[in-house]
Parts: sequence; C-alpha cells; structure tokens
Amino acid sequence: MTTRLPAAIALALVRLGHRRPWRVLIGAAAVVALGIWGGTRLKFDTDVLNLMPRNDRVVVDFRSVLEQFGTLDTLLVAVDVGSEERLETALVLVDALAEELRRSPHLAHVESQLEDPIKLAEAVIRNAVLFLDEEGLRQLEARLSDEGLAARASDIRAAVDTPLGMLAKEFSTRDPLGLLPMLLGRVSSTPSALRLDYSSGYLLSEDHTLVLLLAKPVRPAQDIAFDERLFEDLGERIARTRAAVAGELGVEPADVPTVMLGGGHRIAVEDATLIKRDVILNSVSSVAGVMVLFFLAYRRFATAHYAFLPLTVGLALTFGFASVTLGELSSATAGFAALLVGLGIDFTIVLYGRYIEARRAGHDIGGALEEMAAHSGPAVMLGAVTTVGTFFAFFLTRFSGLRELGLLTGTGIVLMGVSAFVLLPALVTIFDHGKEPPSHSRWLDLSPAIDWSMRHRRLVLGVLLAGTAASVALLPRIEFVDDARNLRAPGNQGVVVQERIAAAYGLSFNAMMIRVSGPTEDEVLRRLRRLGDGLDELIGAGTLSSYQSVAMLVPPPESQRSAIEWARSHRALTDPTRVEATLSTALAAQGLVPGAFGDGLRALGEALNPTDPVTLDVWRGTPVATFIERSFRRDGGEVATVVNVFPPPGKWRREAPPELIELVGGIPGATLTGVNIVSARLREIVWRDALIAGLVGILVVVAILMWELRSVGWSVACLIPVAVGVLWTLGAMAAFGLALNLLNVFVITMVIGIGSDYGIHMLHRLREGAGGSEVAETARAVALAALTTVVGFGSLVTTHYPGLQSIGWMTSMGVVLSCLTAVLVLPIVVRPRGGP
Repeated sequence: MTTRLPAAIALALVRLGHRRPWRVLIGAAAVVALGIWGGTRLKFDTDVLNLMPRNDRVVVDFRSVLEQFGTLDTLLVAVDVGSEERLETALVLVDALAEELRRSPHLAHVESQLEDPIKLAEAVIRNAVLFLDEEGLRQLEARLSDEGLAARASDIRAAVDTPLGMLAKEFSTRDPLGLLPMLLGRVSSTPSALRLDYSSGYLLSEDHTLVLLLAKPVRPAQDIAFDERLFEDLGERIARTRAAVAGELGVEPADVPTVMLGGGHRIAVEDATLIKRDVILNSVSSVAGVMVLFFLAYRRFATAHYAFLPLTVGLALTFGFASVTLGELSSATAGFAALLVGLGIDFTIVLYGRYIEARRAGHDIGGALEEMAAHSGPAVMLGAVTTVGTFFAFFLTRFSGLRELGLLTGTGIVLMGVSAFVLLPALVTIFDHGKEPPSHSRWLDLSPAIDWSMRHRRLVLGVLLAGTAASVALLPRIEFVDDARNLRAPGNQGVVVQERIAAAYGLSFNAMMIRVSGPTEDEVLRRLRRLGDGLDELIGAGTLSSYQSVAMLVPPPESQRSAIEWARSHRALTDPTRVEATLSTALAAQGLVPGAFGDGLRALGEALNPTDPVTLDVWRGTPVATFIERSFRRDGGEVATVVNVFPPPGKWRREAPPELIELVGGIPGATLTGVNIVSARLREIVWRDALIAGLVGILVVVAILMWELRSVGWSVACLIPVAVGVLWTLGAMAAFGLALNLLNVFVITMVIGIGSDYGIHMLHRLREGAGGSEVAETARAVALAALTTVVGFGSLVTTHYPGLQSIGWMTSMGVVLSCLTAVLVLPIVVRPRGGP
C-alpha cells in the first residue's frame, strides 16, 4: 500500500523524536536561537530591477542607462511653496536650507540654484542670434522694430516691479533685448536639466508650486544603514532650519513651507522598512492564525505546543539558510515566511490527526506514533515532495526574484517537514504521557457534506464539468500587466514625492531612452544630429511627441548658417546704433535710466551681427557646463550620452514604435531602451518561463504520483483537484477582470504543488478501504490544512507590494477550490469501484 522508502524515512524520524524527546527539544531551542541570530543579519534588496532576469540584454541595457544617466543617486529636496504669497518665504527657506544641508557629513554637495546666472548671461548673450530658429528669428524681427523695442521697455518695467525684481533688473541691463530666455530655453531640453526659472536662478517649477534642491549623498542608496542615518540627520536639519526661518521672518512655523524628500535613497529606505515590517507582520499573523485554527480543531490549549514549535524551528532553520545562501530579502521573497507557515503546518495537522485517531482506537503513545508514521507518513512525504518539486521548478525561470522565492520556500518546506516528523513525536511523548486523547471535535466535520455529495453525484459532477468548461472559455479574456513598476509599493513616499516633482517640472517616467555612444564627443554630436532629424520626422508624423537631447544646446550648423545669413540680409534692422537709440528712448519713457543698460546695449553690436558658428564650448565657464558634463559619460575610449524620447499620451506603453526601432537601428552606437521596451521583453520571457515552470511542475507531480501509486488511473484521479483549482481560479480572474502580473502568473505552479497534496491524502485514505468516518476525519485534516494554507498565503494580501498581494488571494482561491474538489469529488470518483 505504501512505498518502502518514504515509510522507512518517516519511521526513523518519528522514532528519533519519540525515543530522545528532551534532547530533541534542547536541540530545537539551539536551532531557534541560531535562526534568530541569522535572521537579524539579513539585509534588504530594494531594487525592483533585481527581480528581473539579470543577464538579459534588454534588462542590462535599461539598468546601464539608469545607472549612467538616471537620478538614482540624487537626493531630491522639494520645498512645497503652496501659494504665490509664500514664494518669498520659500526662497528664503531654500537659501537657509542649502547652507544647512552643506554642513551634513552625509552629503557630498548641494545645488539650490544657478551659480551666478548673471555670468551665464554675459557668457552667451553675444551668440544669442545663432540659437534662434526660423520662428525665433521672426520674433526677433518683430522685437527689433520700433514698436517691439517700446514693448520690450514696458516688459522690463514690469519685471523690475516683481518680488524677484533685483535679479530681473540685473538680467535686463545685460540683455536689454530679452534674447536670453529664448536661448536658455534649450537647456530645458537637455536630458540632465530641470526646468529652471532663469529670472531667479532657482530650481523653481513653472507653476511656482515647488522649489527644488539637488543633493548628492556620500554613499549609494543600497546602503540601508547609511540611508537611515542620512534621513535622521536631514530630518533634524530641516526642522531646525524651518524654525530658524520662522523666527527670522517673524511668522508662525506653520506658515513656513514644508520640505519633502524623494529620490533613490528615500525609495530604498522606505522599501527596506516596508519589507522588514511585512516579514514580521506576515510571520506573526500567520503563526497566530494557524494557532487559532489548531485550537478550534482540537479544543486543547496544550496542542499549541505541537503546532507552534515545529513551525518555529522550521522558520528558524529557513531564516538561517537564507542568511547563509542569499544574505538579503527582496520584495519578492519578503513573503516566504508566511508561505512556509501556511504550508508547513499541513505536516503537523495531518500527522497529529492520524496520531489522535490511533490513540482513540486504543493505541498507546508509541503505538500511535508507529501507526502515524506507517500510514500517514508516506502520504505526507509524498505531498511534501510534490510541493517542493513545483517550487524548485522556479529555478528554470530567468527571474531572479522567483528563483530566490522558490529556493527559500522549497528548502523551507523540507526543513518544516523534518521538524514536524521529529518534534511532534517528542512533544506528544512528553506532554501526552498519562493523558487521555482529546475528545472528537465536531468542528470542520465534513461528513454531512461528503454524504450529500455522494447522494447527488450527478449534480456535483455536472457543476464540476460546467464550471470547468466556463473557465476554459474565459481564459482568453485574462489581461496581463507587465509593468515592473507595479511590483513596487504604491505607498512609498519616496516614489510619491518623485512623481509630484516629475509632474511639476514636466518630467515623465514613460520616456524611452536612446543611448548614443562614439569614440569622441564630436562624433557623438554628429550621430545625435542625425538621430534628431529622424526624430523630428516621427514627431511630425505623430508617432512621438517630443525628445530631449544635449545636441539641442548647440543648433545644427545649417541652422546657425541660416541665422548668420539672416543677420546679413537685415543690416538696417539690426543696426546697433538705431537699436540702442530707439530702446534708450523707450526706457526713459518708462521711467528707467538708459545709462544703467550701457553694457548690454554696447554688446548688441556683436550679438546682432554674428560671423562664425558656435560649439558646446560656448557654455564653458557657465553653470550650463555642469549639465553638459552630466549629459556625457566617458568610459575608457568611449563617450556616451542619452536622448529621452516621449510618446504621445496613452500611446506606446507596452512596446516601442517600429519606426523608432528602425531609426535607432540605423544609427551607429545607438541603443533603444525604456520601461515599455523592458515590459515587452518581460512579457515574452514570463510566458515562456511560466509555461516551462508549470509543465515541469506537472511532470514532477505526475512522475512522483506514478512512482508512488503505480497506476495511471489513480494518478489522474489525484490530479483532478489540481486541475479544477487552477482552471476555476483563472476563470474567476477573467470573470472579475483581475489581471496576471510578473509574479502571480507563477501561482499556477504553486497551486499544482499545493493542491496535489489534498488529492494525495484523500486518495491514500480511500485506497486503504476506510469507512465513512475515517474518510471524513481525513477530509477534516485536509480542510484544516487548506485553511492554514489560506491563512499563510492570505496574509500576503496585507503586504505593501501588489505583486505579493495578488499571489496571496490568487493562491488562496486555488487552494480552496482544490480542497473542495478533493473532499467532495474524489469520494465520488474513487469509491464506487474501489478505484478511479
């Protein structure tokens, strides 16, 4: 009836616990202590990209561009202005905050505004006309007319009367024609720049709702211990600075704008905190839940020992294993403890149920344990092996997070099983000595349901077939969400702040990125211009909406030549003497002193009559040079930069435009990447890997069943609950519009491994020729095991990570359906002929 090897192993483990109970418990205490020590050494990997295939070319390109040109190492400090009336207070706070943050030992440097914007104006104003396109030249032509110069004088008058009038006056005296804003607008089209307010020099959003400071921490975001010290220090400095500004300006502290922190470091420390909280909460809630279920089943507080200690030892062993093999947990592996609690308690439930049954039949403790090992031991081991096999099938996937989850959960199930087989006998030997077995509890008594199912065999089978057919028909309606960002906790305040900053400054997380490299900077610029011509055509066709490129800092040579030719053909209009005289008269009419604009007026001669094209060197010595430096990365003999490409709203979220792929493919040294490109690649990988993992899981289960049961018919019958659990779960998802994602698509493999256990336990009992009461008792144990699994997996619904949440409810649904089918359908299929 049973295979010799599993029975022999089960009997050996049970005898070890029964014959040396105190030694086993002392060893268990030592294991728990070591497990706690190992668990405290675990670190937390907060990078969502580390869950993805790490050696895939598309993922590697995306990660490389983010590391080279992203803001992952930049701390975003945002001052929330609130209203225009608080703008002056906000700018005072920014100045004080920049000074205070520069004293922090955790920050390498802090930027709060353009350094000497007046110097920037002086450096580039002489070449301003070269930066104007045809539309800009038409605007300049209108501005150089007598009417335009009069209007310009009026604008200067209005500007100097604003709260930022001092700086505006400085700009106006050096740039009386107002050419600089048209020129500096190009800086906002470069990949590394934010949209600056050039009238003030601050990183002020266009709607004046936020003022930004950029800081560079001295350590990377992945150093969580450093992040915690960093934000503790920053919190104290920000509070101190806000209080000082309130005192300086004589306002209430509540009237001083608040300060928000975002960026990679804030995201990392928030994720680490959430992962740590989830691990503790899920573990504790799962253990508490299964303890309650165990008590309800056996109505004895003493039985808490029997469930609690094997779980604790199994978890301790697994945490120790995790600290040695992985050293860190991620958002994908954070829930492994809850999974193990839900799955590991099954061993104790089934074994203890059979032990109690043998005690009630008159066996002493030793005899009952022998009976338990001989009859339930092989079934428990068989179920454990099938579950472990399906989790280890995750090794065949290319997703690092899933491989790690499979490793921890699969290994943990083995350790949980060994703990149950050794510790349960030790515990009952000590605590049941001289006691009568507990009375039979009617809780979860499924005999009425089984009897009803037997009497209404055709109805049950009809519902089963109809539901399965409907589920299969609904399968094409299931949606797949492949955006890796959906795996991140939505409540992460670092992400919330970053998204608000992106909205205020006109940034976008939907941009595709084109990395362009070459042997020299000049060659890269030539390739960028060629790329820009193609991108302009795609924008004209509506395929793209815009793009950002460092090449925009310098107009194309042909555009500059057109500007030079325009100036030559408009000598009368650009005559410096006429412009200076007319503008001076207009300034005087506005109550301004023309002499104050002398330096700017005298520079007009060179500005309005350019002779030679400019290069990026025109920005040298200005704050814009910092942006240029950030836009280029030099690695060995290669120079690289990145172009951000923006699709029209709502378009190209799941893949890149074919025309863009073709364009980039024709540019030497160009590589296209982005969230949508990665998503398309992951969509391709995940379906293949999920199919492989599922097929391998099925093959493992079938092979083990065939080896154990020696019958195709018995094996097929055992798989009925699994098939129903998987198909009905997917059908329910389709019916309710619930989507698959990068993690829960692998739940199918989990349900195969878990659901097969219920069929195995019911089938073993039915093959023994057990009567109705014995079958009902096994059904009760199976139902209790399913409920504890639901408690373990269901606790994932409370995590902060949508991917784990979906695993929680999807697995719970599959487990419940598999259990109901095993309990209500298998007796119908098996009992009439003594076989399937």
